[in-house]
Amino acid sequence: MAEREPNRRLAALMREAGMTNKGLAKRMTDLSNIDGGEAIAPTHTNVEKWLSGATRRPKARTCHVLVRVLSHAVGRPVTVDDVGYGEVPAENVDDTLEYPETVSHSITTLTRLAEFELRPTGQSDKLLVVPAAWSNLLVKWMFGSDDERSRPVEPRPISEFDVQAVHDATAMFAGYDYRYGGGRPKPLVAQYLESEVLPLLPHVSPGTELGQRYFQEVAALTRLAGWTCYDTGQHALAQRYLHQAFRLARAAGDRPLAGRILAGMSHQANFLGYYEQAVHLARAAAQGARGQATPTAMALFHSMEARALSSQGNEQETTAAMLEAEKQLSASNPENDPEWIKYFDAAELNAEFAHCFRDLEKPDLATEHAAKSIEASESLYVRSLSFCRTVLATSYLQANEVEQAVTIAREVVDTAAGLKSYRVNSYLDEFRARLRKKSDVPSVAEFEKYVTQKTAY
Repeated sequence: MAEREPNRRLAALMREAGMTNKGLAKRMTDLSNIDGGEAIAPTHTNVEKWLSGATRRPKARTCHVLVRVLSHAVGRPVTVDDVGYGEVPAENVDDTLEYPETVSHSITTLTRLAEFELRPTGQSDKLLVVPAAWSNLLVKWMFGSDDERSRPVEPRPISEFDVQAVHDATAMFAGYDYRYGGGRPKPLVAQYLESEVLPLLPHVSPGTELGQRYFQEVAALTRLAGWTCYDTGQHALAQRYLHQAFRLARAAGDRPLAGRILAGMSHQANFLGYYEQAVHLARAAAQGARGQATPTAMALFHSMEARALSSQGNEQETTAAMLEAEKQLSASNPENDPEWIKYFDAAELNAEFAHCFRDLEKPDLATEHAAKSIEASESLYVRSLSFCRTVLATSYLQANEVEQAVTIAREVVDTAAGLKSYRVNSYLDEFRARLRKKSDVPSVAEFEKYVTQKTAY
């Protein structure tokens, strides 16, 4: 009989994670009950047999749950080969929308998301938007704790330069996003996360003043990763990045920033037609950050609520949300605002109101607010101006002013040709669908010809 070989790889990883046999078995059982796969219930005796080599290799499902638990615990991806079990068939369980109970768990997921972008294998194409994940997250937001329970592995000191580097990178990538669309900075954000942030993050504690600020900056960068995916139409990937950004903001104890990320989720849910979830996300942002967020941030949260309510055709509640957003912005003091909300000004608020009035079929008010927004907007926000101009064109169309609508829309077509933004093209497609109902007007055919020429190369 061949002599049993102890599984030293597994033993080493358990020591690194600080796990007992019973602790590992319990966490494997818990994870298997929530990840959508077959439930398993290993015992401490099973773990002992794996360590001693009495069990040569557990079943494939058990191996996959084992490496995921260890990945979460040590803060980096662990493979089946790392625990001494090669030749295990791949498991088709998507755990990237599990709520990360610890930062280590979040880091593991972020590593996978960055790999989807940088080393595509087609896995990300199989991911789906899961509306229920938003609801699950709101339960954690309203009733869970912000405290970070995990401790950093081999803590390392960080400096002001580390914090400022992430801040400056986010600002640079955000500038690209505003001006050129999400498609241009998207791979750059993923690369920066993978090469500069994720190797350091496991060693930083959000429990120190500098560590907290580092987590805040990483959360903002991760939010931008999600936003660029959203802008390019990779909605499932965007949802997952935003989940991780939310978790990191909570680890930093920054409820206003967490609210900002919820507002972004509301924006995406509304775009995808999940209007009820969009309302809940926006309202949760305002409620959960109330008393800590500045009036400018609260104005954003209420404007997102108004956007979602107007999509439902709920005029009364939309009006109430718009009035609250207007009231909050009038009380704002930009000097007190964090960097991530400084973009939200009167131009942005008018743009949100224009969207609301368009959806409520009130073209005169939509036109008024869109025009105000365009007049006040800074030239940096090329994509935002494209959205607002398309809303303005749509409002003219709703008022049966076809020639004016087409003139404005031509400007958007010119800009969209240089933007890598799925959302801008979606706005144009929606406008064109409305315009085709006016096919008896000569300028409609001319506009379609113009679009074809602009998109032919």
